Amino acid sequence: MTLMLSFVRRYVMPFWLWFVAGSFFLFITNYLAVQIPIQLAKAIDAIRVGNQPQTLYYAIVTIAIMGALVIIVRTLSRVLFFTPGRLVEYQLKNDMFDKLLRLQPSFYSEWQTGDIVSRTANDMTFVRVMVGFGTLQVINITTALLLAGTQMLLLSPWLTLLILLPLGVGMIVVNVGIRRLFDLSRQSQEEMSSLSEHILASLQGVQTIQGFNAQEAFHTRFLKRNKDYMTTNLKLVNVRVITLPVLALSGAMCIWVLLAFGGPMAIRKEISVGQLVAFTSYIALLLMPLRSLGWLMSVFQRGRTSLERVMELLDVEPERPDLPDPIHTQPGKGPGFRFKHLSFAYPDDPDNPVLHDIDVELPAGKMIGVFGRTGSGKTTLLRLLSRAYNAQPEQLFVDDIDITKLHLDEWRKRMSVVTQSPFLFSDDIATNIAMGERPREEIEQAIDSAALRRDLESLPDGLDTIVGERGIMLSGGQRQRVALARALCRPFDFLILDDVLSAVDHQTEHTLIETIKQIGHSRPEAPPTTILVSHRLSALCSTDLILVLEHGKLVDKGTHQELIRREGPYKEAWELQSNKVDDEGNPIEIPCDPPSEGTDDSKEEDV
Repeated sequence: MTLMLSFVRRYVMPFWLWFVAGSFFLFITNYLAVQIPIQLAKAIDAIRVGNQPQTLYYAIVTIAIMGALVIIVRTLSRVLFFTPGRLVEYQLKNDMFDKLLRLQPSFYSEWQTGDIVSRTANDMTFVRVMVGFGTLQVINITTALLLAGTQMLLLSPWLTLLILLPLGVGMIVVNVGIRRLFDLSRQSQEEMSSLSEHILASLQGVQTIQGFNAQEAFHTRFLKRNKDYMTTNLKLVNVRVITLPVLALSGAMCIWVLLAFGGPMAIRKEISVGQLVAFTSYIALLLMPLRSLGWLMSVFQRGRTSLERVMELLDVEPERPDLPDPIHTQPGKGPGFRFKHLSFAYPDDPDNPVLHDIDVELPAGKMIGVFGRTGSGKTTLLRLLSRAYNAQPEQLFVDDIDITKLHLDEWRKRMSVVTQSPFLFSDDIATNIAMGERPREEIEQAIDSAALRRDLESLPDGLDTIVGERGIMLSGGQRQRVALARALCRPFDFLILDDVLSAVDHQTEHTLIETIKQIGHSRPEAPPTTILVSHRLSALCSTDLILVLEHGKLVDKGTHQELIRREGPYKEAWELQSNKVDDEGNPIEIPCDPPSEGTDDSKEEDV
């Protein structure tokens, strides 16, 4: 109940005028519908008497006018109820999308994508139906029962009580069925989420499924989820099939009671034949909303279940330790970093730390390399720097300020990030690079900086080429360079490059490294800080400082020349990569330029 009240205050009350106006026209609709049987009774009694043509004609004209008015006011009432239902759905979707954009990756590691899609699509539809159509029917049924019931009591209280008895029994049976419908509705929606998640994951990985000839295995899993969903919905249908006809049976019993007890009363002149016919009309008037009452209960049960699922997602608080009093920093210069005995484990696996006791200082405005074997914690380190995940307090500092206290949005505005597996939207290359409104000149400049110009010339539509789902129309190297162009297209103080040169040749790699270094030279007074992760040591040897990670620990650091002179993982990798040959058996020369400026020796001592 608290959830429903909170939802009504937050989303429904802003449209209260719509509902008030709709209720007014709904009352007029039912009032006219109740008055028509009275005119019908007068007309029938006038016919029986045979000498009251004026009364008959007056009743006929009145019924025609009332019927026309019913059509008009009924239409207005539906417009006034259905419109706010759509507006509530619109606002819910806006709030949901805004919330999903603000939630951190730790949230998405715990929630399935298919479940989120189901809540933002199917569940919101049920909420909209509950708000619009459901509210209309509640007021319609309540008004019809009150007006028709009052008029029936005025005609004959005793006969009214006898007629309402079967309806009461029917309502008790329906309420028992409704409770079962609620449980099955929630189970059905959860199974729909599971089915949606499986379909979405299968479509995203269809090439992998086909490549491993795993169609049968995935189809088997789909059949199980689909069968569970079908079984639950069949149970729902069975409950409805058993429950909903009860009201129709109650209506038939009402007619029987009317004939059994009202017929003799008409013979005894206790009521007129016209009034007996009016009772028949009132029973039909009551049965129309009551027959939909079972379905209406289902709408509210599904709507309430869906509302719980929607609000559960909307009420998730973003992981923002910087709030409510974030620290603001001035952009315009590359930040320095200090790791103070940093350790980190992912929220979904807290017992297995990925980083262990890292203690190091990274100078501002320098190019920092990070090297390590697969699983050594390189990407996790970058995620903490970009605050995709939050480090523990007092373990990671930016210019002597705890990074968790920095204003998150401002911090992200200062950085550009290229992830290990860059995501491209199913749009054209220009849109993927701009990520918003960017002048065409800036996009063109970013393309040149990312060494993408020659590739664009070979594409059919150049910058306007549609890259397909996740950039499937481009090669791995082209995807990386589009992502790099996207990063270089915006101003930044901090550049994160997570193994973005793995799919390019050595010449292109050398060109890109020079471009990144040139960005620093263009801002000599406040150069940006660059963190470059790479398995290729040819990309790291030009950096000012290299961190060597192994099993989540910082095992060494220094310049390229220092690291290749002492034993360790870096030297082993250098010797292995230096002995590579091309397809013809010729040694591959690995270009390695020293950093443009010396590094402070005091920050390069052995770990």
